[in-house]
Order: sequence, then structure tokens, then C-alpha cells
Amino acid sequence: MASDRTVSGGGQPPFASAHARMALAAVALWLGLTALFHLIPRIDIVVSSIFFVAEDCPAGATAVACGRFPVAADPFWGPLRTVFHRLPVVVGVLVALGVGVALMRGLSQHRLVRPSIVAIGALLLGPGLIVNLIFKEIWGRPRPVETDLFGGAFPFVPAGQWSDYCASNCSFVSGESSAMFWLLALVPLFPAVWRRPAGAVLLALAALAAGMRVAFGAHYLSDVVLGALATGVAYLVVLVIAERFFPDDGR
Repeated sequence: MASDRTVSGGGQPPFASAHARMALAAVALWLGLTALFHLIPRIDIVVSSIFFVAEDCPAGATAVACGRFPVAADPFWGPLRTVFHRLPVVVGVLVALGVGVALMRGLSQHRLVRPSIVAIGALLLGPGLIVNLIFKEIWGRPRPVETDLFGGAFPFVPAGQWSDYCASNCSFVSGESSAMFWLLALVPLFPAVWRRPAGAVLLALAALAAGMRVAFGAHYLSDVVLGALATGVAYLVVLVIAERFFPDDGR
């Protein structure tokens, strides 16, 4: 009977590894946080309100409140946002090129190749497929600046709820938060002594980028939190697949 529960990639029962259990826990956490933000939408509204400056509405305006998110027009934060927007793509291309060069030189067993492939796989699955091609294109949540609570034309839509107010590149979930938190997948590429400081720096940069999206009125808190966690789920899933079907031979 035990043999019926095994797979060809290592002979372990499904979800036997620590990373597989972590992946399940991450999915459960994602669903739980989505439910929390959905059931208590005031969390999103209050956090976005911190960065919103109310102004008098013009005659005939239909918005509940008028105003702006001044951080979005700041001459410092705007260019920094552009850097954060492009950084994961540039880094991802460089890592992919590095893997390609290593494979062409017959260095497939180099210690950096496997974690690099896992990182690229996580980038494609998380920010690429799950976030940008599924959630942002299907769920239809308007961004804060597009809702009538913050000077826009559409009603507020709670996290996780499908709507047709937004047709493409919508608020749920944040693609930039997802991509910036993907940079943490690169920590295993650093020498062991540098992994903790590198992780701390990358985490701080990712948190700053995510916070900026909220301050700009481009995303709600739930969008950036769930976007980041979606990337974590994707990374763990790719890592589990690599461990089960492409095990490290220790060389």
C-alpha cells in the first residue's frame, strides 16, 4: 500500500518535505489574509486614507471625497518607483543569462545553477503568471485613485471580490510588490556569510517599494501584502518541484 503513495521523483509521499508543508501553509495564509481583508475592508480604506489629502470637490462631482495622493507627484519618489518597477526584470534577465552561460560551459552542477533556475521559475510562475496574467487581468478591482472614496469614479471593491469596474492591469494584486519580493529568492545565490544581510537589504527594499504603491494610491494594503505572499507561494512550489523531480546529487 505504501508504494501507491509514492512518486517517481524521490519516492516520498506527497507533501512529505518541509518545503511542501511550507507551501501548503503559505497557501492557507494567503487565503486567510484574503478573507480577513475582505471581511474587514476598513483596513484597506484606513491605510490608504493616511496618504490621501482631501480637497473640495468641484461642482457636480460624484466622488464621495475629492483630493490627491501627493507622494505620487513627489520628484524623489516618482523616479525611485521607476527603478523599483524595472529592477526585478533586469535582475531576472541577468540571472537567466548567467544560467544559460553556465549550461553552455558544462557547469550544470555549479552550486549557483539550481537555485538560479528555481528563482527564474518562481519569477515566471508568481509575478509572471499568477499575479499579472491571472489576478490583475481577471479580478477587476479598481485602484484606490479610481474609487469614489479617493476622488475616482468607481465604488470600493473589497479584496478578493471579483468585479468588472477595471478591465486590465487592475489593483488586485500588486505586480510590483510581487516582483520586488521575488528578489528574496536570490538570497541562496549569495555566499552563506552574506545571506542574512543580503536578505535584510532586499526585504527592506521590497517593503519600501510595496509601501510606495500604497502611498501613491495605486494599490491597497491588501494588494501589496497578497502580491508579496503570492510570490512566496510560487517560490515554494517551484522549490518543491525541483526537489522532487530534479534532486540535487550533492556535487
